[in-house]
Order: sequence, then structure tokens, then C-alpha cells
Amino acid sequence: MNHSRTIVIVLAAGMLLAGCSSSGPAPAKTADTTGVAGSSSPCAGKKWPQPVPAVSGMALSDAVSGTLLCFHITEAVAPDGHDALQDPVDETDWVITGSKPGAGTAVTQDQPVTLTISNPNN
Repeated sequence: MNHSRTIVIVLAAGMLLAGCSSSGPAPAKTADTTGVAGSSSPCAGKKWPQPVPAVSGMALSDAVSGTLLCFHITEAVAPDGHDALQDPVDETDWVITGSKPGAGTAVTQDQPVTLTISNPNN
């Protein structure tokens, strides 16, 4: 994984923690987040609950900065048990192998989603 992918993971994780979570677990809420200087966040206007997307086989960095951007990803668990989202200098090309709750499960925007990952090169 190159340096720019590492930065994307770190930025995406920060956005997930700061910009796309909300404080109340209302069953059918609309996200009301905005970006810099009044520009709309990609999470603004989404109706919740949403089904967890099927992301197995996707690169972790692509999923957290794209498909899973508005979901509350709490950790990405590697085979050795560590959270890859907490490794900002990790050069591993992690691939998602599953999620909890599983793909298709309806979740609120603030409901934790945990990813399981592996390194396809090992």
C-alpha cells in the first residue's frame, strides 16, 4: 500500500468518527451533517436505517472512503486481532472479508459496524 492510500484510510477513519456519526439512535432519521463552509456532506440527506453494503472482497481503504463512508465503522479487525484503522503507517493492502452486522442488515447511522480483514498477499 502506498503512502497516499494510508492517508486516505486515516482521513476516512477521521471522517467516520467526526463527520458522519450522530448522537441519537432514532429509527428512521435523516443525516444532517455539512462539510466545510456550508457544502453538503456526502452523508447529508440519507435516510436511516440503511442496509450494510456488501463489501467483502473490497480494499479496506476504498470501502471506508467510499461505500462505507457514512456508516459508523468502529474497527477493522486483522487476523492477529489488532484494529487496522488504528495503524496510520501500516503499508498492508487489507481486503475486507466480512462485517458485523452482516451485509444487508439494516443499521442506524450511529450503530457500530465492525469489519474483518485479511492480507491477500500472505
